[in-house]
Amino acid sequence: MEASLSSLRVSKKKSLREEVYESLKKSILHGKLKAGQRLIEEQLAFQVGISRTPVREAFHKLERDELVTRLPKGGFAVRQFTQEDVEEIFGIRTALESYAAYLATIHITSDKISALEKKLKESEEALERGEDEKVVQLHTEFHDLLYKSSKSKKLVEMINNFRDYFYRYRSALLHIENGISYSNRDHRQMLEAMKKKNARLAERLVRKHLERGKDLVLKEIEEGRMVP
Repeated sequence: MEASLSSLRVSKKKSLREEVYESLKKSILHGKLKAGQRLIEEQLAFQVGISRTPVREAFHKLERDELVTRLPKGGFAVRQFTQEDVEEIFGIRTALESYAAYLATIHITSDKISALEKKLKESEEALERGEDEKVVQLHTEFHDLLYKSSKSKKLVEMINNFRDYFYRYRSALLHIENGISYSNRDHRQMLEAMKKKNARLAERLVRKHLERGKDLVLKEIEEGRMVP
């Protein structure tokens, strides 16, 4: 199936190649472009109203990132993620986010605790109303607040570099039975540990939270209910 990319917008604040690259990357990692979907250079250039050169350059960069694959007869297609990809991304998340939780617990202020509490409550209420996409958005905002509370600019930058990869699997939990409710429960336990200034416990809870998420995603893949 060919890609439909009419929603792509180029602001021209960055290079055209970077704008096209970042838009395509986000569309792939957020699941808007599906595994195996063809990416047509000429079609995309026409839709956005730019020359084919920056589109071609963006495709080559996506190929180096292993997000697209070159087709035998020319052109590119969205690459299917493997179980090894899932293992790698969750491994990176665990290393970065558990350390962020440890630091955040040490540095957290009362106003940040209140902000996290509000996000968690909104997430629990959204889940009860069946607003799944809203829940994913609130989970992302919860994690963002947690990262910033770590007071480590470099760590936050590293996490943000993988932000779209993380979103892919956070969103995938929507389609797994009890996946989101498990996450809400884990977030509640993490927040309670942070309130008690128990940094090591918060760190362990984040590791446990991500290990469960990884296992749920891998199980869905193995049983054929989810294409990675």
